[in-house]
Amino acid sequence: EAGATSEPLRKPVHVVLLGDSTLDNKGYVKEGKCVTDHLRDLLNQGDDVKERKNKVTLVAQDGSVLQSLVQKQIPKIPRGATHIVVSAGGNNALKYLSVLKSNATDVHSALLKLREVQRKFSKEYSAMLEAVMKLKLPTLVCLQYAPKVEHFAQFKAKQEAMEVALSLFIDCMVKEITPRHLPILDFRTVMTNQGDWANPIEPSARGGSKIAAAIAQVLNEHHFRRDSTATCFYTASKK
Repeated sequence: EAGATSEPLRKPVHVVLLGDSTLDNKGYVKEGKCVTDHLRDLLNQGDDVKERKNKVTLVAQDGSVLQSLVQKQIPKIPRGATHIVVSAGGNNALKYLSVLKSNATDVHSALLKLREVQRKFSKEYSAMLEAVMKLKLPTLVCLQYAPKVEHFAQFKAKQEAMEVALSLFIDCMVKEITPRHLPILDFRTVMTNQGDWANPIEPSARGGSKIAAAIAQVLNEHHFRRDSTATCFYTASKK
């Protein structure tokens, strides 16, 4: 995986999770732990329960779109927060998927329709990043994974089409994140097995465990420097 030189995370830390059900998956985990619980355990690994100093606060909310992250979640960030983890944009992307069912006379026309969707999404994603940047806190931004929609009748799209469409939004995300020199974690390399999903969209306890492990790895490895002029791109550990 790509990334900065490894360095132990300075303690104590208070990590705040912003976004949607990618991080707020508690309601979809029947047995086992959610992302927040997994991450809290990992950041306090080896410590006695009573001696845990590293905090993880879930502000992310299932169903949230980029606009609600700005308007509702950021104001709820507690004092003392040291790190921000953002995973958002999936619900905004879903609302644009109707374009997959629209008619086009040729490939060129179809591409123009998709480009217009990209412009709208990029504007929304940029506004979210700007609001997060104003916090002036070390921030990790996560790229969305593809939902498993083979049996998701609401969208009536094949898995292959969904993954192609997702790549268009991922491209927008990367283009907006890169100039801001924030580290990127690609969740597409994390959510790789059928058991990682609790349903077509939300992560299961297993998927949540993998997401938390990937986040913890970046938090431990990345040098969060305000004067950084590079963007580090992280993928899931192969260990």
